[in-house]
Amino acid sequence: MEQLRARLMGAERPELLSLLAAVIAELTVRGQSYYDSPDAVERLRETNEAIHRIAGHLRDLSDSEAIFTASRADGVLEQIRLLTSSTSSQFVR
Repeated sequence: MEQLRARLMGAERPELLSLLAAVIAELTVRGQSYYDSPDAVERLRETNEAIHRIAGHLRDLSDSEAIFTASRADGVLEQIRLLTSSTSSQFVR
């Protein structure tokens, strides 16, 4: 996760916004994987909350004056941790 954190913190604005959008897309795939699961409601709620948080960062950071802080990076990484390691590894170059 440290490599991903470094990438997020060092990304130019267009790349950062693209990464956040990609995380949202991957979270929706995660949610779909739980449709037939016995704990679907809990997992879908968890996924929806993660999407909500990342979408909020994406919205806020669409303003070129908004700063991508270390605290914000930690929040993004917290949501990315819901993804499988093979999925989240795609975000590291």
